[in-house]
Amino acid sequence: MIQSLQFLSLPSGVKRFLATESLYGLSIGMFTLILNLHFIEMGISEKQIGFITSMGILVMGIFAIPVSILAKKTGRKKLLVSGIMSIAIGCSIFAFAESFAFFFLAQFIVSIGLTLVETTEIQLLFHYSRSKREETQAYSFLFAVFTAFTGAGTLLGGFLPNWIELSGRGYQNTLIATSFLFLLLACARGGLLPSEKGREPLRQTEMEMKEGTASKRKVLSQTKGKNSRNLQQKLLFFAVFSLITGGAVSCLQPYLNLFIKFRFDFSNEAVSILLALNGLALFIGSVFSPSMIDRFGIKKTFFYIYMVNSILCLVLFLNIPAFFFSGLLLIRGGVFTMLTNLVDSLSMSSFKDEERDLYAGVRAVFRSIGSALAAFMIGTILAGKNYTLPFLLASLLLLLGYVYFANVIRPKYFETDPEFQTSSQGEITNEC
Repeated sequence: MIQSLQFLSLPSGVKRFLATESLYGLSIGMFTLILNLHFIEMGISEKQIGFITSMGILVMGIFAIPVSILAKKTGRKKLLVSGIMSIAIGCSIFAFAESFAFFFLAQFIVSIGLTLVETTEIQLLFHYSRSKREETQAYSFLFAVFTAFTGAGTLLGGFLPNWIELSGRGYQNTLIATSFLFLLLACARGGLLPSEKGREPLRQTEMEMKEGTASKRKVLSQTKGKNSRNLQQKLLFFAVFSLITGGAVSCLQPYLNLFIKFRFDFSNEAVSILLALNGLALFIGSVFSPSMIDRFGIKKTFFYIYMVNSILCLVLFLNIPAFFFSGLLLIRGGVFTMLTNLVDSLSMSSFKDEERDLYAGVRAVFRSIGSALAAFMIGTILAGKNYTLPFLLASLLLLLGYVYFANVIRPKYFETDPEFQTSSQGEITNEC
């Protein structure tokens, strides 16, 4: 009930964004389940899959900062729609590709599209919000919608090939259907999302009122050099944090369907059902992420979710029966999405609106480096038919991430910022 009231009170731009996110989740769910299986059916080895995946992530890192700079000139909405169109094109090329070179080309185009989406969507969503509390709520709802429909897309991707795949060319028809969904999403977001024009002056006026208008701006201009150095330092610290987080995510996420399928010899339908349930766990974790911060505060919340995630990954590394593995995997999914959700939303909220495009680009670069290294390493491990070691590596990276957060990020940027302090009731305040 409380979550519903929070959703209804959000601005119309946020609501439209969240509504169209359902199509994005559905498309991504189908795409991520089918792609690796399509590779296998088309004769691509696990090591080649790891190479394609890691190179695709590196492409995202290379183009992240240029895209973040371009966003200020062309607008975030235009780049977001262009990115979705690029993913649709790449998906179509995957469907018809026969050689390794064309598969690599398709991954390159998809990676460009994902870069455009990932370096603009959160900033655009936050642009439609009116306060930092609304930003956190909007991000949680975004991730909740995305994960819920990713689960639905995963389930659909597991059963749809039984009905439409008649060509004998892997999962060609399913990839074509997925490409059509991406095109539909691009049209929906292009037509429904509000324009960014007219919003910035309002935000600037509000900021001027809070900062004391012209006299305050004069003081700020005198300290511009110092603020610039502080921003560079802050970007570097958060960039390293993104690198560690990206490595932890890519130890498992890109290959989760392969872990499940080959570790226990599950059918495609069983894999899709388990991943769909995992999507439901992600949805639940997304919905309750903000309440964790409200209840326990940043310090305790991050300690709990990092430790639980690390322990769950360590247990999943052990030789346990399929039933226990499946159950623990679902729990890990819910808790892991709490971690990534809070890390991304709070990190972005700690930057000013005019700094967010640059931060998004830097974050994408360093996260891509960490993800690419992890993805390539895991691909090599999978080539040796080892489907347990990645969970141990993920556990160790999560521990490293918490140590870095607790000793570098939290003391400098959360404990000293009044907007991230908790009141006596344990609620985040938005007072400056």
